[in-house]
Amino acid sequence: MEQKLPGDLLGKLFGEAVPGLQLFCLERWQSLHETEARVQLSESGVHPLTLAELEVYGVDLEELRRLELGYGWTKGSPRLRERIAQLYRETVEPEGVIVANGSAEANLVAAASIVSPGDTVVVDMPNYMQLPGLLKWLGAKVVHLWRRPPTWSFPLSEAVEILRKSRPKALFVTDPNNPTGAYMSRMEMEELAVEAEKTGTTLVFDEVYWGSELGDPRPSILEIAGPERAVSVSGLSKVYGLPGLRIGWAAGSKEMAERMWSVKDYTTIAPSRLSDHIASIILEPGNVERLRERARSIVRRNLEALRTLLGDRSDILEPHWPRAGAYVLARVPWSRDTLALSYALYTGHGILVNPGECFELPGYLRIGVGQKPGDFNNSIEELLAALEKLRSG
Repeated sequence: MEQKLPGDLLGKLFGEAVPGLQLFCLERWQSLHETEARVQLSESGVHPLTLAELEVYGVDLEELRRLELGYGWTKGSPRLRERIAQLYRETVEPEGVIVANGSAEANLVAAASIVSPGDTVVVDMPNYMQLPGLLKWLGAKVVHLWRRPPTWSFPLSEAVEILRKSRPKALFVTDPNNPTGAYMSRMEMEELAVEAEKTGTTLVFDEVYWGSELGDPRPSILEIAGPERAVSVSGLSKVYGLPGLRIGWAAGSKEMAERMWSVKDYTTIAPSRLSDHIASIILEPGNVERLRERARSIVRRNLEALRTLLGDRSDILEPHWPRAGAYVLARVPWSRDTLALSYALYTGHGILVNPGECFELPGYLRIGVGQKPGDFNNSIEELLAALEKLRSG
């Protein structure tokens, strides 16, 4: 397959946004193409809920009509922060929670509250790539800690060695991992927490896919390491199917929350009062497991469909079957240039997937598996047919 990229595309995906801040390849790739794609397989969350469907989870739509849309609580309403604290089995207090506009803002305020220029930090790779870019911009000395095939498991022994040798200020981990779908066991998290305590390293876990585990459930890092040594970032966009609410959070100690609150004064000030109100109902204990099971059910059905439709055609696509998340990381055995391949899928077939180059993984595609199951079958059939056509030239 030969595919020429337009001259300005690489400039839009790579390089610098402003001095020292690299362009966010994944987000820019999606924002450039997702509104025009006919077949959408780039999303990493499950199919979103409608406003009407929220009634099933206790949201009174008539009550929303009477809600005053003024400024809300700058760090989130007391009710919402209490609900979030309950997710962590009350190992964190509501005063240790900051509500943000999505987990992306929560990642930003957490990183800016912890890292100073010259600090050594370690980053889990591959990754969503927001934090690697932000940490370099903040002036940190960034050490990459790579998960590797075929399991893509967290390299615990290597992490322990780095902690003992470098005593980094913080270790940033995405777990369950995006884009691999792998996640750590309780025992691994416990061992990591013991080493972090010895070296004074803060564990910052992006846990936005927490609750999507298809096997044994994983605890939050806060339940293992405690709020004095760890920060958890999460939100409603991926597992809960509510990206439009733009509700995320960071949870840790009261002192950490105060620092994050001070940084947040410079960003969005407060979450939407409407979103805050809805989120405080959605995160009632009975709803949490219902929505997590909804996500797992969608992903299970779609993964089974992918297995069936792909069959034994590993010469076309080699999926790494995820243990969590709503995506599959798949190696393309016949193409190393998956950016050109992804562009050909989009321009020639209207299909949008994410190129591995946006994760520093050329030769791979990240394919979303969170669509409505019926729609997903059709989407995968189109994707496989298009890949076969492109491979044959």
